[in-house]
Amino acid sequence: MKKMNRFEQFKARALRSPRVRKAYEDGLEDLRIAVSLAELREQRGMTQTELAAKIHTSPAVISRLERGQNVELKTLKKVAAALEARLTVEPLAP
Repeated sequence: MKKMNRFEQFKARALRSPRVRKAYEDGLEDLRIAVSLAELREQRGMTQTELAAKIHTSPAVISRLERGQNVELKTLKKVAAALEARLTVEPLAP
């Protein structure tokens, strides 16, 4: 078995806290959404600037969205519509 480095040890200790674990998991979900949106935009052959123009916002807003930073639901709806996609909420796998 591989020995954990100092960061891995720290992370394992920190994640024992329910509050830290929740924040960590929330951050991972934000990142999953951000990556999915960036991948879909690229599959549609659009740049951040083109997507921004299509929904009448700035490229900086699209950049923040794709980095998983706080974005309003109405912005997500506009982006989904511009990418011809649907926003969904799914139950967690057991």
